[in-house]
Amino acid sequence: MTEEERSGETDANRRLDNEIADEFITFANNRQTAGVDPTIIASAFRHAAANYTAFACVHGTGDPLATESITEEFLQMLKFYENHHRG
Repeated sequence: MTEEERSGETDANRRLDNEIADEFITFANNRQTAGVDPTIIASAFRHAAANYTAFACVHGTGDPLATESITEEFLQMLKFYENHHRG
């Protein structure tokens, strides 16, 4: 699911989404500068993302976890950023 397809998402929410993501990237860059392997950081982020996504679903909406759309959204972003970083 793209950002535009998220139901009910406002421009303000998208800006906040990007702002928080940038904070995570800054954290990751700082950890990498401190000597942590970037693949370990990426694994930790996936772990945290799964944990918090499940938490948000259970405590936010109470709806069943939409694993198919979450997985598709992640794959789209992953492919986009792979292309971005490869130039």
